[in-house]
Amino acid sequence: MNHRMSKELWNLDEADYPADKPLSEKLGFLLNYAQLAPSSHNSQPWLFSVQDTQVHLYPDLDQWLKVADPERRELYISLGCALENLLIAAEHFQLGYQASFFSDREGKEHFASVTFTEDSPTANVRDPDLFNTIPQRRTSRELFQPRLIPKEELLQVKAAWLEKDLHLHFIANIDQKRRLAEMVKTADKTLYANPAYRHELAEALGQGAFGTRWPWSRILQFIVRHINLGARLGKQDAQALMSAPVLIILSAKTDDAISQIKIGQLYERIALTATRLGLGTQPLSQILEIPSLRQQLAATLPDAKLVPQHFLRMGYPSDLKAHTPRRTVLQYLKM
Repeated sequence: MNHRMSKELWNLDEADYPADKPLSEKLGFLLNYAQLAPSSHNSQPWLFSVQDTQVHLYPDLDQWLKVADPERRELYISLGCALENLLIAAEHFQLGYQASFFSDREGKEHFASVTFTEDSPTANVRDPDLFNTIPQRRTSRELFQPRLIPKEELLQVKAAWLEKDLHLHFIANIDQKRRLAEMVKTADKTLYANPAYRHELAEALGQGAFGTRWPWSRILQFIVRHINLGARLGKQDAQALMSAPVLIILSAKTDDAISQIKIGQLYERIALTATRLGLGTQPLSQILEIPSLRQQLAATLPDAKLVPQHFLRMGYPSDLKAHTPRRTVLQYLKM
């Protein structure tokens, strides 16, 4: 985790867009919006390279959570979230673009490239209001309010689902939610019983990745590293899950990096749409980090061929928490 992070980037002003500068400078400005994307443990595991009219997207393996995410699923989902913010910003500033994806990468090469043009704007395929919600989005970790989500708003969330090779599945049934809450408890107990997992999480906490200020960040780092809080946190996470009126599973027909990047794009649109509607979202990735529980989650899907990639809860936040810190553009440009 990079030590040099701050919350200044959340004050990004679109009026600073360098409209009279070369395209490469405009693309550099757009990367500020990419950097505001969510990521597992706020690891921000992405790097970008700007070359004339192109932006290349790379995984930053120095930020890879090797214990929590050994298959890099969450890393690639995080990359997809950053890519989606970049494309939303491109549409807002009326730049044309063409995105290309590459498979069989090992982290040394880019997984996606976007070629931009100024003279042929891309038709807006995304809700244009999503751009303004990028600096407003937060991950909601508190209990949600005891309010149902109107059908009309759920339909707006569903409208963010553009990739028909992916699948979006809502869960509101109370019995299913209870079973999933028990799975969350089991996942937390299993993960926190592993000292290596606690050490990895403690590193992020100690460096302020979740916005906790010193000295509390150091105190939390010590507690997480040396005390197994799995049972207690599992109970809290289960309560948080049960407070959500709706749970969402995002799945794909394949289990590879490109599908996971696209899942990240879909999740970011859902999170931004939720923000626009006054809703909050929180990924519950611990279930997917345990292979046996991931299989159980797959059994809840309507198609046995689908592979669950992302699991989250959605509801009305009871309180707006502060933003988490971010690196600057210069810190995630690949030289």
